[in-house]
Amino acid sequence: MSQPALRPTTPDLAGIALRLPAAVQAADRASDVLLRHYGKLAGFDEKSPVDLVTVADRESESAVQDVLRKAFADDRILAEEADGPDGAREIGRTAGSLPWTWVVDPLDGTTNFAHTHVNFCVSIGLLHFGQPVLGVVYAPARGERYVGGLGIPPTCNGTVLRVSTVTDLGHALVGTGFPYDRRRRMERILTWLGRVLHRVHDVRRGGSAALDLCELAAGRLDGFYEPGLMPWDLCAGVAILEAAGGRVTGFDGTPHDLFAGWTVASNGRVHDQLVGLLGD
Repeated sequence: MSQPALRPTTPDLAGIALRLPAAVQAADRASDVLLRHYGKLAGFDEKSPVDLVTVADRESESAVQDVLRKAFADDRILAEEADGPDGAREIGRTAGSLPWTWVVDPLDGTTNFAHTHVNFCVSIGLLHFGQPVLGVVYAPARGERYVGGLGIPPTCNGTVLRVSTVTDLGHALVGTGFPYDRRRRMERILTWLGRVLHRVHDVRRGGSAALDLCELAAGRLDGFYEPGLMPWDLCAGVAILEAAGGRVTGFDGTPHDLFAGWTVASNGRVHDQLVGLLGD
């Protein structure tokens, strides 16, 4: 029986850089698929009353997988439509022993896409022994490609990103999202929202966690929180945000677990203040 790979003491920056062109190529091909279907959907399927999937999701995911498998056949791929929550749980138990795991959301913001809203993207992240180390997030209807990670400068269309300098949560613009089981825990969600709205300049709900994290990296948001996210919602955006100087934790301020999905992210300067509103 083969032994699991040992996590290195230092990250494999060369391996990360080697994989960047494939991630960009995959995002470009998937984005072409999405734009081909954008505004032309004949319908969609419902995983639940608030969780949609379209032919564009499936074709985009196939395009991404095709590029990544041809370039790095030995790398593991966790993809939203092919693997789903069961696959995420399985990989969550082993990701720390795997040198390279791609985490793919072929269409983050499917509800936006289905309603011809421009806030949707392809999100391709890379884990190195369980840690997010590379992200490519392409929002084709907005004409924005975000890239960043360990050893990879965070950029949007080539312009270097940096988180905001806001230090007072009272001056912050905070992003959020609502989980797919929101009808079951509506009271708690509204409690969090009320606390945050009472304290900050304002709140935005963009409908794509990957883009919210990128906008945080770009300094357009100062904080973000959302429960119930999946690894494909987070991986790429977390890598880009951390490269831009941001911070990501759980709701209680403990180290972030990509597979638990309870996420607080910020420019780092308002982080503890935001956690203080959410952690009990």
